Amino acid sequence: MKLLVRTTAPSGTFHRAGRAWTKEGTVLDRDDLTRETWEILRAEPLIHIGPAPDDAEVAASEAASLTLAVRRAIAGLDNEGFGQDGTPLLDAVRKAMPEGSPAITKKLVSDIWAELKAETAGQ
Repeated sequence: MKLLVRTTAPSGTFHRAGRAWTKEGTVLDRDDLTRETWEILRAEPLIHIGPAPDDAEVAASEAASLTLAVRRAIAGLDNEGFGQDGTPLLDAVRKAMPEGSPAITKKLVSDIWAELKAETAGQ
C-alpha cells in the first residue's frame, strides 16, 4: 500500500527522521522506511500519514487545479483580453496564467468559458 507522508508545519517543510517532509507530501511504500522510522513519524504531530491518491485521483486533481487557474485568469482579464465576440482571447489567458502553469489550449479556454456563461445564465 502506498502512503502519503506530508507535513502540516506552517513553513511548508519539516525535518524529521533524517528527511525533509513537505506540505505537498511524499509517496512511499511501507518498505521504504524502517519500522522505527515509521514510529517516529507517526508520533510527530506535524507529520500526517495517509493513503496516497491513485493515478486517477492525481489526474483529476491536476485537471481541477488547471480549470480553476484558467477561470481565475479569465476573471482577471481586462476588456482587451476579450475578442469582438466577447470570448476570452487565448493569448491573453495564457499571459494571465500563473508562472509554471501547464500549456492550455483554445478548446480548454472555450469549454471553461462555456461553463462560466452557463453558470451566470442560471443566476
